[in-house]
Amino acid sequence: MITCFTVQTPDGISWYCERQGDNGPNLVLIPSGEGDCFSFRKTAAALADRYQVLTFDMPGMSHTSAPESCYQSVTAQRLADQVVSLMDQLHIPTATFYGCSSGGATVLALVANHPTRVQSGIVHEVPYTVPGMLAGLLDLSDSEIVETCGRIFSSDLCEDRAAFDALGEEYQSRLNGNYVTWVRNYDGTVPASLTFADEDLKRRPLTWTLGALTPTGAFFANVGVAQRLGVTIRLLPSKHFPQITIPEQLAEHIAESASTFL
Repeated sequence: MITCFTVQTPDGISWYCERQGDNGPNLVLIPSGEGDCFSFRKTAAALADRYQVLTFDMPGMSHTSAPESCYQSVTAQRLADQVVSLMDQLHIPTATFYGCSSGGATVLALVANHPTRVQSGIVHEVPYTVPGMLAGLLDLSDSEIVETCGRIFSSDLCEDRAAFDALGEEYQSRLNGNYVTWVRNYDGTVPASLTFADEDLKRRPLTWTLGALTPTGAFFANVGVAQRLGVTIRLLPSKHFPQITIPEQLAEHIAESASTFL
């Protein structure tokens, strides 16, 4: 059963949240650049018998309204601070966090800057650099961004176009607005903010994956960082959005990773 609700935080963000599961440890699923938590529903449902699963739309995206200042020149550190503020309002002392892309960057910032709130972190394809397919988006008009990102997100970053399309027209419509917010405020600034010292990323346990179907060069920097941290990179049989194309497999990976550090 999905419980949908909104939470106001002191920074003026009105968070749209979804929760599944009534018992077990807290697990937070952080959306990636598209900013909409709807794509996590199947993964959350597969975890709800073991965890209390929370996810949400990101500030200024889809159903989460926020002052523009909350989603301008976004950094991983700012996103982590905002997530902690939401946790405070929900009285969640600690949680296991999963995130892909900018969601994964947020998880790293939580580990580095808020380790007392983190049980462990689970990340997939963190954007240490801007992949070539995303270069030049800032030079496009809003309508060109919507058209270009619609193709990139549904095909280049996703191996199963049918699974992406199956999320429905309402979801795709919400993403059209989110793409512009992401390009104008996330695309360059989040990668540039990933300057954490290795020692800071060792403050809590990490599990790290790449997509076996993603071009190697797109997120290759992840390998070097994980190696320095002593974290073994695993592969998921997907590209960038496993929650869309292999939701049940992603759920089992998250459950296994989370249980290791409970």
